[in-house]
Amino acid sequence: MRKKIFFALVGILFCGMADAAVDTALIGSAEKYLNSITGLAGNFVQTANGKKEEGKFAMLRPGRVRLDYDDMPVQLIADGRDLYFFDKSLDQITTVPLTSTPAGILIRENIDLRNADINVIETEDMKSTFALKLNLRGQEGLGNMTVVFDKDPVKLNSWTVIDATGAKTDVAFDGLKTKTNFASDYFQIQHHRTVSTSGGDSFYD
Repeated sequence: MRKKIFFALVGILFCGMADAAVDTALIGSAEKYLNSITGLAGNFVQTANGKKEEGKFAMLRPGRVRLDYDDMPVQLIADGRDLYFFDKSLDQITTVPLTSTPAGILIRENIDLRNADINVIETEDMKSTFALKLNLRGQEGLGNMTVVFDKDPVKLNSWTVIDATGAKTDVAFDGLKTKTNFASDYFQIQHHRTVSTSGGDSFYD
């Protein structure tokens, strides 16, 4: 179950593309907001496979994210280069490139939603929120991510990731506040074991 959560979060870009309305003004609002953020911290509620999990969320641009689950011994940590899934109960990690994750889109040093490799394939304007459906150019067959923003003021509300199997993971944020004064090692795994194929385990502090 834990690994399913991890791969649901990192497998962001599949599902076929369809012709849909794209509002450039909404894209501009999202882009301006995301580029204005340096760091955030708050709470999240994740829903996947009918199960809810809660925890703490933090991000620091460029490249750093951390999710700590309240009732599971796991962490998701991005250190600016890779995203690590840390299973504390096994003292082991799984690693994927940050560029293959939803967080990788949201915490780039410069977020360009119109002229780079990010492809906004649909926008939706609702009463108090708006949404952007995204994928990466050249990886349209891998999945998609929908990011929802509050309108007034513009603020990150939630995201939804659909993976290659069509499984959906919703992450809703609450109480997000500006924060940049994280400890220097906050976005690093402090201790983990990697299983060695040559005999013995390696530990890192």
